[in-house]
Amino acid sequence: MNLVLAPEPAPWLHQLPSLLKSERGGEVVAPWALPSLPLRVPAPARLRTAWKRRTLPVPEGFRVWGLPGWAAVEAGMRLAAPSTAATFRARFALRRRVAQAVATLLPRSVETVLAPSLCAREVFALARSRGARCVLVEDLPTLRALHADLDEAASRHPEEAFLRNHRASAEDVARQEAERVLADELWVRGEFCRERLMAAGHAPELIRELPPLQEDAGTTRPPPRGSLEPHTLQVALLAGPALARGGLREALAAIEARPQWSLWVRPAEGTDPKHLHHPRVRRVTAEVQRTLHGVDVVLAPSWCESHPPELARAVARGIPVIATDRSSGFLPCRTVPRGNVPALVAELDALAAR
Repeated sequence: MNLVLAPEPAPWLHQLPSLLKSERGGEVVAPWALPSLPLRVPAPARLRTAWKRRTLPVPEGFRVWGLPGWAAVEAGMRLAAPSTAATFRARFALRRRVAQAVATLLPRSVETVLAPSLCAREVFALARSRGARCVLVEDLPTLRALHADLDEAASRHPEEAFLRNHRASAEDVARQEAERVLADELWVRGEFCRERLMAAGHAPELIRELPPLQEDAGTTRPPPRGSLEPHTLQVALLAGPALARGGLREALAAIEARPQWSLWVRPAEGTDPKHLHHPRVRRVTAEVQRTLHGVDVVLAPSWCESHPPELARAVARGIPVIATDRSSGFLPCRTVPRGNVPALVAELDALAAR
């Protein structure tokens, strides 16, 4: 049998047959999942929408195991985690607990175990001793590299206190690396992670490419965009939340150097309000972020590994993407070095000259 651990909702759950390389179904341990709400049951639209987010539409042959009362556990987590850093700590702790609980109940008939980062060590160790195959989904950044990149960004922008806001524990860093050693396959989201794994000694043939979901890339594909019109205000959208770790400072410096460009951003906890007061900075709406309507180029000059969905959507729509290797994934992007504003400006100029 196939066993899948899903400690929280994630896009990769829609790709189970590809990840497991099998048309056979399996058991999915997803404590947060709810059964489908019957269509005939009267319920407000808002409730149906919220319920649907908790429904896991797995392929035929897969059975989902939820845990009644899990909503109360999550509510307690939210109360105990008022900040982004506390939320990450709670999420990581939750993953550890799920792996430990499932390991105590691991069926002897299991043939393949699939689990995401920080939710695999105990169950992988036991599964391997029973001859089962272990598949690791690298849905989190490489924590050791993430810390080094954040430290580098903080040294470049010491005034951005949020760059030092959170670091994973040494236990979690070691846990992630131990899971990789135990895995028979590693599915990664980008070339950067693949190169880091190979440099650490992992065999290239065991590393698989996890592409973004087609639905994340969008379903509407207009014709490729033509040349950018000169002498008009062009729109650059900063992918992901507007944070220094995502390259906000570099994006602002680039439009400061090129007055024909405006910058659309999504504020988040840790966004310095003063950056939003720039006359050519506009807060983006969720609808624009999803559709990219009116966007001429998507910027992802991230200092550390991240995979904002706007990049896949832009590529699907023929919108240019300028990104660092930390955020380009496996997508065709114009790449620039981290922290290199002149390179970012040069790419904007190249787009304007097309």
